[in-house]
Amino acid sequence: MLVAPWRIGIDIGGTFTDVVAMDANGQIEVLKSPSRPDDPTAGVMAALEALAGRIGLTTKKLLGGCSMLIHGSTIATNTVLEGKGAQVGLLTTKGFRDTLEIRRGIREEPWNHRPPFPNVLVPRRWRLPVGGRLDKNGQELTPLNEGDVKAASAAFKAAGVDCVAVTFIHSYANGAHERRTMEILEADWNPDAIFCSHEISPYAGEYGRTSSTVLAAYVSRRVIPYLRSLEAILRKNGLFGPLLLIQSNGGIASVDEIARNPACLLLSGPAAQVGALRYVAVTAGTDNLISLEMGGTSCDLTLMEGGRFHSTDRINIAGYLALVPSVDIHSVSAGGGSIARLDAGGMVTLGPDGAGSMPGPVCYRRGGQNPTNTDAQLVLGRLAPGPFAGGTLDLDGQAARQALQRVYGDTVGLAPEAAALGVIELMDQNLRHAVEHVSAERGFDLRNFTLVAVGGAGALHASSVGRSLGCSTVYIPRLAGVFCAFGMLNSDIRLDEVRTIRRPFDQGALADLEHVAHELESGLRARLMAYGETGSQPLFSRQLDLNYLDQQSQLSIEWKDNTVDSVIAAYEERYSLLYGHAHKHSPIMTCALRVCGSRQFPGVSIQKMAAAEYVPNASGQRRVVVSRQSGAADVGVYEGSDLRPGARLVGPAVINDMTTTVFIGQGDELEVDTTNNFVVRLAVPAQGGAA
Repeated sequence: MLVAPWRIGIDIGGTFTDVVAMDANGQIEVLKSPSRPDDPTAGVMAALEALAGRIGLTTKKLLGGCSMLIHGSTIATNTVLEGKGAQVGLLTTKGFRDTLEIRRGIREEPWNHRPPFPNVLVPRRWRLPVGGRLDKNGQELTPLNEGDVKAASAAFKAAGVDCVAVTFIHSYANGAHERRTMEILEADWNPDAIFCSHEISPYAGEYGRTSSTVLAAYVSRRVIPYLRSLEAILRKNGLFGPLLLIQSNGGIASVDEIARNPACLLLSGPAAQVGALRYVAVTAGTDNLISLEMGGTSCDLTLMEGGRFHSTDRINIAGYLALVPSVDIHSVSAGGGSIARLDAGGMVTLGPDGAGSMPGPVCYRRGGQNPTNTDAQLVLGRLAPGPFAGGTLDLDGQAARQALQRVYGDTVGLAPEAAALGVIELMDQNLRHAVEHVSAERGFDLRNFTLVAVGGAGALHASSVGRSLGCSTVYIPRLAGVFCAFGMLNSDIRLDEVRTIRRPFDQGALADLEHVAHELESGLRARLMAYGETGSQPLFSRQLDLNYLDQQSQLSIEWKDNTVDSVIAAYEERYSLLYGHAHKHSPIMTCALRVCGSRQFPGVSIQKMAAAEYVPNASGQRRVVVSRQSGAADVGVYEGSDLRPGARLVGPAVINDMTTTVFIGQGDELEVDTTNNFVVRLAVPAQGGAA
């Protein structure tokens, strides 16, 4: 029985909605419920109702004892991917009406000129120019033409536009023209429907700032009403604590803060890995971690280096650029529901599309016709037919075999097991490339990192992927299948401010930056204290964006003291790590100042248990295809609930745990540590190839 008050984390994924509740004593309850893409609010309430029923409470009593409900949602991302956003009107400086169409004038893949750019989110008839001009330093060259603003507002109303984005040239240096425009627009528009670039994305860079502001407006029509409605329904059902949202920066914020910039939710769910990996860093005894969070639809990877997370201000969603502070998360279309096919040349392909939760993989028996990664795992014996995901599903092994036979056996003569092995090997290869992208390609030695296998499907692939990369250890938390929902309970309130400052970096610049930093921290402090007295006093960190003179891109460097030499040394060290050299003694320019403000809540308590080394008994055996080299074997199957700290076993083996299934290969050694999580020591081949 949970002891009030408790905190609840809810993460809506493409296939399942994960719920984790932690009570006043640190006891945890978890639940997975099928997602409702057609009605996310109903999906959230259904998951809460199911959790309440499991622990013997009504939904009202569950919410009545909840001191904080933290939510991660893909609604903003899905709005962009599905093209179902608001009708946006854009006000821009005369002469810059076609910024969205021109973009940055480059292709991200210079040798691939065939794919078209995505459709512009604002058609030209709704991109209206306004007179008035500022220079690069924010000085007014031409006054704002208020008549143009009023005429545009009337035209937007007549056209049925939902909301307005305002992006004037050089507004990052001075937002006066945009602020006055907002005052004029508020006569006709709800403040929730007006978005100004100096607030959304105060960066130098005309296209990025415009695209970010338009994206915030575009997703607002679905995000803001959804959050307001969900909050009202939760209140009606007894919630007394706040509804907070996971932002792309890995921190949490209120609905009112999100309404200021809905684009902050573009990486909402996956960013909760920040809180979860902080917990793992303590339990695993290392702060060099790479998470492999693989669910039903996608796989999200995050790197922690020395306890720090790499951040970015560039999110690319379906070809649209958003400049918002974010955890650097690499997402690939690789999940349990990734669909397997044959291409025109007879080669096995996997994804990028997935089966989702409805209809889902063929083995779910919900009408799915295309075999998936999950179906392949079932045919190989790594998953077992029967009850799955806490009894919410019943896997049909025969249906999975028939689907693979239909796609591969009846066309190219591959037996179901051979086809399934090919599908899994292809998935492992895709995951290996994804891990390399966040590590080796950025100068990090994988031998120094532990791979953290999370998500419902991550522990089925991590041992093979880690082995092929030369990693020595895979760490699998007990709550792997609800990792992001769990991470929400270990997250801080976080708000970010950015100020573009372009000038040579020297002692004079550092003094001016100190003044601006204090100003930004003062504003953040007031906003953070609005969350009440619970939590720590506001904490602040600073970063400087620097580059060499005449460069276009920049690097963010943590700013801890007031010495120019130490900042330059940190910049050159980071530059050398990424590019193999540094331009010693070349002039360095300041590009921007970033200030992050946070308030910490009591985190998830870490409870250690006494360990007594022993070899556990298998609950049964199952015929499993271990690998192409090892073939099929009768493999021990273990129940995770039977494995206590100190348990040791040697692979191949399958462990059925409460939120995930673990598969370890030939010669891998699994141990349960004193925090009751799984540590896998990989049998890494001498040549570094896959076993």
